[in-house]
Amino acid sequence: MSYRMSLAIILLAAMLTGGARPVVADEGILDQFLNEVQVGDVEGLLGLMHPKLAERIDKPILECWMQAVSYRLGQVEAVFPVTDITTDDRQEMQSTVSFTKGTARVSLTVLNNYIVSFEVQSDQMTNWFQRPLSLKMYRDRAEEFLSAMKTGDYENCLTLLHEQVASQLEAETLEGYHQKVQQTIGQQTEVAFKQAKLTILEDERLEQIDLFYELKGEMGTITAEFAIRFQGMQGQIVGFRFR
Repeated sequence: MSYRMSLAIILLAAMLTGGARPVVADEGILDQFLNEVQVGDVEGLLGLMHPKLAERIDKPILECWMQAVSYRLGQVEAVFPVTDITTDDRQEMQSTVSFTKGTARVSLTVLNNYIVSFEVQSDQMTNWFQRPLSLKMYRDRAEEFLSAMKTGDYENCLTLLHEQVASQLEAETLEGYHQKVQQTIGQQTEVAFKQAKLTILEDERLEQIDLFYELKGEMGTITAEFAIRFQGMQGQIVGFRFR
C-alpha cells in the first residue's frame, strides 16, 4: 500500500495569510528524506515536513511505515536521476531508488522548503500497515475523553473525536450520555482499561481498533467502548458507546 498525502490547497492558503518566506528547495531534501527513513528517525522525518502535514501523521504509524520500508525494501543502494519540476517556490521530484531488496518510485512535493506530500511506491510495500507499533496514543485520547466527560468538559470531548463525528454532536448530547452513566454507576471512582480488539480485512489491512474500558462507581460498573478508524497515517475516534 503506497502512501500519499497532499496539502497543497491548505498550504497555499497559509502562504496567502503570511506563511514562511518562499525558498525553492533543491534535490538535497530527497537525500535527507531517504536518510531519515533509513535510520528510522521519526522526529527527524517529521521535521522535514510542513507542520500542516506533520499534524496529520501519528508517530506510531509513521514509525510502522519506516520499519516496513527497512524490512521490505532494505537499505538504499542507489538513487537514479531525479525528474524535477520546479515552479516558483514549489518543487515536484521523482526518482527510482534501488534498495537491497528491490526498487521503489520515490516522489516528493516540496513547498517553501517543506515536504507537503511523499510517496514510496513499490510492490514490496503492499498492505504495509497492519497495526500501529503502540496503542498508547489512542488509549491516551480515549482516557482523556472519559476524564473530560467526568468533569463536564464536553467541548474538549468533541475536540477528541473525528471532526465529522464531532460535527453531528453537541455538548448537550454528551451531557445526556454522562447523565446515563451516572444513573447506572453513581459517582465514578475508577477507570480500568480491559482490552483492545483489532478488526483485520481479508487483505490483512487494519480497519479498526476497538478499545474497551470498565468504569466503576459506587453503584456498579459500565463498559465504555471506543472505535478508532485509520485514514492515511492517522487514527481517530469515530464512535463510542456505554453499555
